Amino acid sequence: MQAIAKARFVRTSPRKARLVIDEIRGKDVRDALGILQFTPNFAARLIEKVLKSAVANAENNHHMDGENLKVSLAMVDGGPLMKRVRYAPMGRGYRMVKRLSHITIGVEETEPKPEKKRKRKEVARTAKPGAKAPKAAAKAHTKKAPKKEEQPASAVEEEKVVAAEVVEVVETSVAPEVTAAAEVETIVETEVVESKTAKSEGDSDAKGGE
Repeated sequence: MQAIAKARFVRTSPRKARLVIDEIRGKDVRDALGILQFTPNFAARLIEKVLKSAVANAENNHHMDGENLKVSLAMVDGGPLMKRVRYAPMGRGYRMVKRLSHITIGVEETEPKPEKKRKRKEVARTAKPGAKAPKAAAKAHTKKAPKKEEQPASAVEEEKVVAAEVVEVVETSVAPEVTAAAEVETIVETEVVESKTAKSEGDSDAKGGE
């Protein structure tokens, strides 16, 4: 079924209109509208209006899908001639002919284009629980961890000697501080004891005087 739209008595010559309409014959409506939109020709504007009218007729009158339409009919017929006279020298007149055109465009519904299948991205497959691991993975798991490099006995002894010297230095540096702290504690204790005894004696004297 076709949906047809016509434009009669259009003020353009059939030859000029046919140069444009030959480019859209048999193409999808979307492509045809794109071609007409970027064609720098006066006839392209007229043909674009007729094509949009045909699409509207297909959608509203015949309930077609506007996205799956194709230009099945596109032709331009000659219309009547408009005869005019251009005045020339010496009382003569030259004849002028202004041509008219009849534009006819028909669209029909086509089957929708199948969507292109997209390639699936490669995904690393994971092993299912209980499935046997591949040989390469099994070998990788069974590999032993690399052994630590054994140091020679002389190097170990040198490290022990250095550690012992460090301990001695720390002890010698800490010992004077510890002794000084102990002396301070003893002095404080003696002063506290003396103050307590003096206080107790003063209390006893005060009681005796009374």
